[in-house]
Amino acid sequence: MQRERQNISKLLRSITAIAVVMLSFTYTYAQNNNSENEQETADSIKQVIIKKTPKQIKDSIRNAKDSIRNLKPLILETYLIPDSLKYKRMILWKHDRYLNSITMLPPDTTYNDNFHDYPFMKKDVGATYLGISGSATQMHNYFNNEEFRNFKAISPYLSWSYTPETLPFYNVKTPYTELAYSGTLFANREKEESNVKFLHTQNLSPSLNFQMLYKRFGGKGLLRNEATDNRTFSFNINYIGNRYVMHAGYLYNGIKRNENGGLVNDKDILDTTLDARTLSVMLDAAKNTIKRNTIFLTHTYGLPIRFTRDSIAEGEGTITYFGHSFEYSTYKRIYTDNIALSDKTARDFYNNKFYINPTESNDSTRVSSFENKLFIRIQPWAKEAIVSKLDGGLGYQILNVYGFRPEFFTKPVESTIYNNLYFYAGASGEYKKYLKWEAIGRYDISGYFANDFFIDGKMRFSLYPIKEGIHLTGRVNISMKSPDWFDNYYYGNHNVWNNSFSKTSESKLEALLDIPYYKFNLFFGYSLITDKIYYDNTGTVRQNGEAISVISAYASKNFKLGILHLNNRVLFQASSNQDVIPLPTVSANLRYFIEFNIVKNVLRSQIGADVTYNTAYYAPSYNPALGAFQTQKERKIGNNPYIDIFANLQWKRASIFVKYINGVQGWPESDYFSANHYIRPQTAIKFGIHWPFYVK
Repeated sequence: MQRERQNISKLLRSITAIAVVMLSFTYTYAQNNNSENEQETADSIKQVIIKKTPKQIKDSIRNAKDSIRNLKPLILETYLIPDSLKYKRMILWKHDRYLNSITMLPPDTTYNDNFHDYPFMKKDVGATYLGISGSATQMHNYFNNEEFRNFKAISPYLSWSYTPETLPFYNVKTPYTELAYSGTLFANREKEESNVKFLHTQNLSPSLNFQMLYKRFGGKGLLRNEATDNRTFSFNINYIGNRYVMHAGYLYNGIKRNENGGLVNDKDILDTTLDARTLSVMLDAAKNTIKRNTIFLTHTYGLPIRFTRDSIAEGEGTITYFGHSFEYSTYKRIYTDNIALSDKTARDFYNNKFYINPTESNDSTRVSSFENKLFIRIQPWAKEAIVSKLDGGLGYQILNVYGFRPEFFTKPVESTIYNNLYFYAGASGEYKKYLKWEAIGRYDISGYFANDFFIDGKMRFSLYPIKEGIHLTGRVNISMKSPDWFDNYYYGNHNVWNNSFSKTSESKLEALLDIPYYKFNLFFGYSLITDKIYYDNTGTVRQNGEAISVISAYASKNFKLGILHLNNRVLFQASSNQDVIPLPTVSANLRYFIEFNIVKNVLRSQIGADVTYNTAYYAPSYNPALGAFQTQKERKIGNNPYIDIFANLQWKRASIFVKYINGVQGWPESDYFSANHYIRPQTAIKFGIHWPFYVK
């Protein structure tokens, strides 16, 4: 910046000198001209030059500087963002809180991006869920399922919300706002589904941005007693400068769900056309409430080891980044029910187990986490070197865990405190645009997670026979994890256990081939799991002592034949133990449509059908008291396509869709179940709109 100011000052002095010379030349020319009018003009110019004082000249230079400075465009100057993105109207990314590094994300602002209003359908070909938006969900693709380490009860809801690691951060040239709605707007109010989104983000300076986000998924549900309300709110800020980079925010997730345990008799759907609202369900007065609050901050400061003045601005040279990360989170789940002594259906649903109260449940679990990390990143040479970064960090976490114990009837209620200490290290590098690699590992030294570890390495090769390139990415992940504390000890009204489970080990190999120009990608994954922990068909936690292997192969390819588009996503999977890890052999999402302009450059449309399908398998059941999926052997679910007929419109910036969901209900059968005893939505009209607002 100092050099730029010096250059501007020299330029202004040169301009002033040239101007004085030109005026002097004009004055001399006027003196030699015999015309009376020209002489008067020369005299006036002479007076201007003679009367101009040094202070006036200095003020003129200062005013010129201010004018140029005010007209200078506000340009994002940071080492963190590639030069090709610095001038874009909007960029977004997610950040890694181990090292404060970022991964760029594509914006989802078109009618193709927003066609799937359920977030899990953007990520996977299908999922097991409870038939209503915002409900517990388990992805079909084994490699897409996540387990939240600090509080396992959050895991089935991760696809609807965010964590600090998955929350998108923005940098925008002008304020940007999104409004979105999707749902069965014209349905009977007692069955209506309603999903909304509000996002506003703007920059206070080229480097400083704030964002406010609100999302709500849920509805009344088709069956009795399954109303769901899943809300997320976040307020976060980020600063990406030449030396200082910061991500911080507050994240809230609240889930309220009435639990019915599913249908008593699946044949009420398979063999009849009765109104779903009239059908019998397992539970009539049960409810789950889950709340999560998180405050987080991750920031880094870079110090160059000098070779050139501007190297830090470009992220070049030898640089050391010192970082700190902080998080405070609270998690809570409360399950309640009221089951009369005469309610045989509900009592059988819980295997007639009532350990605390014979008719009422009020189970509560709570966890709070206070965590700090200190880390350092060293860039020994250039940012594009084969070994460009070396990383290391030390973390300390205090966990406060509460679960009911029988002694609390006679003794004061106490929580269990765990002090966890861990360290981690990593490295990364690249060679031009052809090779990128990164690796990180963590080892827990002490505390509840003592001797847990993971190693995660990834490498991408790129070739450019076409402009967009052909990219092959390989990944290796090896981990050893302690069981969740509530899997080792839990005392609820319907479930009691005291275990000493061993750690679960897992080794994953993944490969991804991506050819953007042809809209084609191919994924292969292999996982070997030992001592897998799961919930059996009675809701009891178990540990399988044998090794289980899972193989996944996923392909995505979009074809275009004139106005006809054939978008295909297909997943093949195999599990060596379907009793522990049940997976459909084939899952598919096929979206076939014709695309054409209604009004050129104003309104473009897609009309077609969206099909989801999976082969029959023992799809999981859901246990409300545990808030988790469990295995079952009652009935295989699948082999029945679920078809939405749709019109999808891009009207200038707004994306609008109208879907006739489950449009061929009953063909070839009425087996439109998702989880065991839980149905997907019946035939209805669903409407959605996504409208971004910004200044070009």
